[in-house]
Amino acid sequence: MSLFKSHFHPELKKRGLLSSLLGSILLVTAPSVFAESKGDAASANPFMVDAATITKRCDDYIGKLKTDLVIITSSREAATFDSVARPFDAMTNDFFNGFFTDYLMKNAHPDTDVRKASDDCTQNAMAIWTKLSLNRPLFERFAAIDTSNSPSEEAYMINYWLTQLKIGGIDRDEETRKKVEEINNAITDISNQFNKNITEDVRSITVASNRLKGLPKDFIDNHPADDKGMVTITTSYSDIGPVFKYAEDDKLRQDLMMVFNNRAYPKNEKILKAMLIKRYELAKLLGHDNFAQLAMQGTMMKSPDRAGKFIASLNTAIKEPVKVEKNRLLSRVRKDEPNARAVNAWQSSYLSNLIRQEEYALDAKEVREYFRYDKVRDGILKLSEDMFTLDIREWDTPTWHEDVEAYQVFENDALIGQFYFDSHPREGKYTHAAQFGVKFGVKGKQVPAGALMMNFPTGLMEHNQVETFLHEFGHLLHYIFAGQSDIGFRRFMSEDDFGEAPSGMLEEWVWDYETLSNFATNEAGEVIPKALVKKMNNARSFGQAMSTARQLKFTALSLSLYDRDPTDLSISKLDEEIAMKYSPFGHVDGTHQYASFGHLAGYSSNYYTYQWSNAIAEELLSRFKKEGLRNKKTANDYR
Repeated sequence: MSLFKSHFHPELKKRGLLSSLLGSILLVTAPSVFAESKGDAASANPFMVDAATITKRCDDYIGKLKTDLVIITSSREAATFDSVARPFDAMTNDFFNGFFTDYLMKNAHPDTDVRKASDDCTQNAMAIWTKLSLNRPLFERFAAIDTSNSPSEEAYMINYWLTQLKIGGIDRDEETRKKVEEINNAITDISNQFNKNITEDVRSITVASNRLKGLPKDFIDNHPADDKGMVTITTSYSDIGPVFKYAEDDKLRQDLMMVFNNRAYPKNEKILKAMLIKRYELAKLLGHDNFAQLAMQGTMMKSPDRAGKFIASLNTAIKEPVKVEKNRLLSRVRKDEPNARAVNAWQSSYLSNLIRQEEYALDAKEVREYFRYDKVRDGILKLSEDMFTLDIREWDTPTWHEDVEAYQVFENDALIGQFYFDSHPREGKYTHAAQFGVKFGVKGKQVPAGALMMNFPTGLMEHNQVETFLHEFGHLLHYIFAGQSDIGFRRFMSEDDFGEAPSGMLEEWVWDYETLSNFATNEAGEVIPKALVKKMNNARSFGQAMSTARQLKFTALSLSLYDRDPTDLSISKLDEEIAMKYSPFGHVDGTHQYASFGHLAGYSSNYYTYQWSNAIAEELLSRFKKEGLRNKKTANDYR
């Protein structure tokens, strides 16, 4: 199977090399054409080029990979770390510096032609990388290295690549390897189309302005009515969150949910089925019973059977808490509708907010007044500076859009990282939230660089959006801190199902008053009251069981689609069965949420990673809870 893993972004997490790379976090990357620190904004912008330039640049870095590979594999020099592994790492750094640029641009660039050229380039690049992952002379050069007396990090790197190459089928006969290459290229094409359909299918509903009752004033102000008194609400996350939470109009919430949960349908129905069939074909070719077995090679989970037991144990653990929470929602809805027999999915967020307001005295609209985007951004940067003794400075450098913000990270006046925030929704942009890579870090040669792609409002944010922001920034910190080695690929040599743990742990800090008091202020400049943060924490546990159940639904679907022969599988029927078993509100008739579930391309069967990583995050957090969330020694021990 290909070494090309696909989500740094879910798309990049296929299982193999690129899978490790683009898999652990939605790391998408940017160019190697940047100056390390000068960032002269007056110089030519490497992002703002035409399609022909992108194609030429792509041909150049693919051509260099081919040339470098020939040099490594044809060398008569004795196979050692310095003669094989180090030049291989340098080759991958050069290749991914270019690839990352194109992958970022296909997800972020404002120009349609540029996105198309970048998309075409990434497809070509992944095909070349697949071919590399099946290169027998490369495998033999790595296998010939004697690691018996090697430093631990060097031995680890060599064993990592040997394992990845074997997982991908490098030790099979030539005919099998050729078939593996064909299937992997087909999977790449299918996965790309699956994700492209999700990105491009931003839907909307149009409603009379008087139906927005209950929504915050700033939301209404940002959604002015047209000359007919109608307001457009999109399926962007900055729209759906407030509507589901605050809109008093039950039919409005229902209509928006129906549209949101049908994105990329019906286009992705057949595409998903084709992806399942091709991945199953690959798994069988490589001697596995199903694709989930292949996808879990090299993970802590190890097997689909263990994953199934993990899901079942969590489902059993939350069964009673979910029942209690659902009954509380039903009791609340019966205050308004005495004859109500059940709670619908589109009512959950709204009713939960009412309960927090009435039973915990927590006013979510008051909370959001303290979380304006620019203050949240600055607060997250300040938290990172304080915890890890960093200096994060604004960076005057070219970007791909006027909304993009750039920063550099210094430690003891030494540059150790660079990053970009692309934080607000726009047409043609990636629609979720994820970290993309920009450059690998190689000690003494280049600093790591990453980008956060998010879709937050420009003004006031919900507290859960603040939590998401810090989660994604946790990925970015992980990427930068791990990029201080002289092995560029080092960040991706951990188990795939560890990747969400560091970011999940950092979510805790958005519940800490000392942290929030440093940046959470309202329009009058007043700091968020300690009593309000206490109310937030008092209400925090309500709804967690239902939230976990919703995640288990996606987790079980992810596993169940890939742990069997999909030939005669009805995806919609399986989705409905799993929703009825795991989701707190069952299946919503007429919806096809799997069509926009991008992680099915990226994480494939391994969406369990989020729940698994949560358990690891709790372990990591235990010392902070004991020694203090803002204890610098603990933070640097963690680092």
